[in-house]
Amino acid sequence: MTKRILIVDDDRNIRGLIRKVLEREGKYEVAEAEDGKAAEEKLAGFRPDLVVLDIQMPGEGGYETCMHIRSLAGRKKIKIVGVSGVSGKIGDAIMTALGADYFFEKPFNNSQFTHKIEELLEEVEA
Repeated sequence: MTKRILIVDDDRNIRGLIRKVLEREGKYEVAEAEDGKAAEEKLAGFRPDLVVLDIQMPGEGGYETCMHIRSLAGRKKIKIVGVSGVSGKIGDAIMTALGADYFFEKPFNNSQFTHKIEELLEEVEA
């Protein structure tokens, strides 16, 4: 069964780069959202197994979106990977406290990123 990944980032170029890295693996269905509000709208229809979530976005940012995903019944199994180019260790600590499964600081190593995504998605199957 193909795993679904939702990429949430306000920067279209970053979304495209992450999509390209994930699609290169050839085993994921990938969708995109430009902010937290758009991500919440996609959650029900797309039903992702994992969300790659940027922290700093206009409107509803990554922290709020992470809390929203974790507060919904039935959404506990969705894996959340926080990403940020500016928040560093503080962003990591906050995202973890809010229920994220992992955090990457931008720019990240593509092979480490895809390895961690694969590892987290294996947990979804277990």
